[in-house]
Order: sequence, then C-alpha cells, then structure tokens
Amino acid sequence: METQTFTTPDGLFLAVEIPAGMIEVHAADTAETTLEIDWDRDPKDIVVRFDPLPGKGHRLHVEYRGKKFGWFGRELNVVARVPHDTTVEASTGSADLTVRGRVTSITYRTGSGDLSFDEVIGDVTAKLASGDLAGETVGGDLTMHGASGDVRVAGVAGMLTTRSASGDVRADAVDGSVQITTVSGDVELRSLLAGEANVRAVSGDVEVGVAAGTRVFLDVAATSGEASSDLPMEGTESPNAPDLTLRVSTVSGDIQVRRAPARAPVGRD
Repeated sequence: METQTFTTPDGLFLAVEIPAGMIEVHAADTAETTLEIDWDRDPKDIVVRFDPLPGKGHRLHVEYRGKKFGWFGRELNVVARVPHDTTVEASTGSADLTVRGRVTSITYRTGSGDLSFDEVIGDVTAKLASGDLAGETVGGDLTMHGASGDVRVAGVAGMLTTRSASGDVRADAVDGSVQITTVSGDVELRSLLAGEANVRAVSGDVEVGVAAGTRVFLDVAATSGEASSDLPMEGTESPNAPDLTLRVSTVSGDIQVRRAPARAPVGRD
C-alpha cells in the first residue's frame, strides 16, 4: 500500500479516474490530505498529480493508465482523507464511491458503481447506468440520471432532478423544485416545501407528502391507476405561506397525495 501526504490548507479539488475497485473519501477538520492506494500490480499504472489551482487551493488527480481493465488479485482501492472544503469528482466503470463527513460538492460518473455520502454543502451530480445513490443531506441541487439505479436521500435544500427507467426514488425532505421522470420505478417524496414539482411515471406508484403550512396547487392524472388525496379542498394556510405547484401523472401507477407534518427547511433545526 502506498501512502502520500499533501498540505492543503486552502481547499482541495479531488479527481479520481479508475475503472474498477473502490474509492473512499473521509472529510475532517484538517489542513492535510492523505492518499492511500492499494494496488498489487504495476505501480506505473497509477498516476498521481498534485498541482496548485489558479487563485488558491490544489488539485489532486488520481488516474489509472493501465492498458487492460481485467483484474488479477486485489482490486484497485483509493482512500483519501481530506479537508471539509473539498470538491470530489470521480469517473469509474464499476468502482463504488463512498464519501464520509462534509464536503463541498460531488460529481460522479459510473457504469455500475454505487454512490453514498453524508453531507454535501453544494450540489451532487451523478450519472449512473445501474448503480444506486444513497445520501444524507444536500445543501444545493441533486441531479441523477440513470437506467436502473435507486435514489435514497434524506434531505435536499435545492432542486431534485432524477431521470431513470426502473429505479425507485425516495426523498424524505425537499425544499426546492422537483423534476422526476421514471418508467417503472416507484416515487416517494415524503415532504415537499415549495416550488414546482413535476413527477411522471408509467407503471410506477407515486406518493407525495406536502408539508403542513404549504399552499398547494394540485394537478393529478392517472390513466388506469388510482389517484387519491387527503389534502383539504380549502386551505387554511396563512397569506405568507410558501406555494407549491404539484403535477403528477402516471399511466398504470397509483398516486397518493397526503399532508405531511410541518418542518423547518433542510439543514435547519
């Protein structure tokens, strides 16, 4: 195992490009970055570059440059211990990306890898063919395009956008607008706060909760599925209540709209 240490007091842009294996990022209150690479084949296959960025901060780039993607022996594992103000970008064929602690943003592209994270201050952007996404809180926007991967997230302060063929989507709380398109995946949005939410599914079921205190304008259509709502016909919200425009359409999937408990915005107690 190779271990390298870098001084990074002014922010870090971490970029990892490997075909398979595992990527782990651990963020903490530190001014140093430690990189560990576990690889039992030719060390020349792995190129590590550490360069200053214009203005401030550094870019740490880990790239696999081997000729073949076939693996013999252990997989290629990359473990980085980084400062909180780190931007993470990863591109893989099937390697999983796990981010623990708080980071600035995440961009992830993979064929069949999974993404999991704790807290992201800014945006999360993921393109996954068949991998899953599981996260806690996103301070900005969450965008995911995939074929069959599931999305599970606790809270999104900005906009939630997903497009998939058969993956399920579940978000506990979303403050901003929502744009979800799926063919056979189920959608569960437990608490929407404001903005414009558009959910379209073919055979998937859709369940949406609207936070108490939010004034909602509802447009629901199910061709052959069942649609139901327990929202009152006349709202009792205050004149300053946030507005939510909710449009949900399915072909054969069922739709349920309900009133969720009142809550504070994501990231606030």
